[in-house]
Amino acid sequence: MGARVGRAVAGAAAVLLVASVLVFALIRTAPGDPVDVQLGEAGGVGLTEADEARIRAERLAELGLDRPLAEQYVRWLGRMLTGDWGVSYLSQRPVLGEMLDRLPASLALGLLGFAVALVVGGGLALLASRRPGAATDHVVRVATLLTIAVPSFLLGTLALQVFTGLVDYPVAGRATAERIWLPALVLGVAISPTMSRVLRASLIAERGRLYAVAALARGASPGRALLRHVLRPAVSPVLTLGGLAFASLVTGSIITEAVFSWPGIGLYAVDAIAAQDYPVVQAYVVLATALVVLVNRGVDLAQRLLDPRGEARAEAVA
Repeated sequence: MGARVGRAVAGAAAVLLVASVLVFALIRTAPGDPVDVQLGEAGGVGLTEADEARIRAERLAELGLDRPLAEQYVRWLGRMLTGDWGVSYLSQRPVLGEMLDRLPASLALGLLGFAVALVVGGGLALLASRRPGAATDHVVRVATLLTIAVPSFLLGTLALQVFTGLVDYPVAGRATAERIWLPALVLGVAISPTMSRVLRASLIAERGRLYAVAALARGASPGRALLRHVLRPAVSPVLTLGGLAFASLVTGSIITEAVFSWPGIGLYAVDAIAAQDYPVVQAYVVLATALVVLVNRGVDLAQRLLDPRGEARAEAVA
């Protein structure tokens, strides 16, 4: 167990290191100039070329952008590891503090959206898997396939058009209970079709296993056989998908947060990308990568607890 944990930690550290190098390189090669953000879109109206060049050189030196790229990366990585995630070029505030201020809003939205996906996706999977090939199964499969084909921004825009006409929905403002239900519903509906299709296939496969058939032959009701023999191993393949979906809901629901003006870290990242705010974009990508890696490790542990057969097969192969 100690060796397994050590390998997991080493693998997670390697992934985060590679992600940090990639995001640093991509941000530095992106078009635009972050100094223009601080000088203004006009680049300093009323300044002579000499004054503008002097101010630009001073700002580059203050931001550390006049140093070689390798030195910039090492300095940035060292500060990140010590909790100094830099200062936003736009707000002149610490990036870590601004992210922590917005993280609760993203967590609340992600958790509620994930709960909606579990209820909708799980319900559709149970409904469709009862009689594979029946009319209900075909309707559920077609409906989920059509929903998957709809882009999330279009789904959010349609939801705003429909619900703002039916109820008094505040389209802007702080992160409140009156505003969270609609973006959470959109997020849940957007990811529930994939979860539903995976769980449906897993339920059908597990219902055909010998132990499930034997339970029905001994007189167990379909509901009892589902709960005691089918559901637990059937959920195992969905855990990986669910874990990745949850991580993406918390840090990757950029489009939905932008459509609904939800004040989370996704909207924060969108504004930073548009303004070439290097510290914010770099910290956001590293945070998102770290969350995905941690969720993956947690999902692996949960799969071993729910279905020990996978670990036994892995040990047999080894």
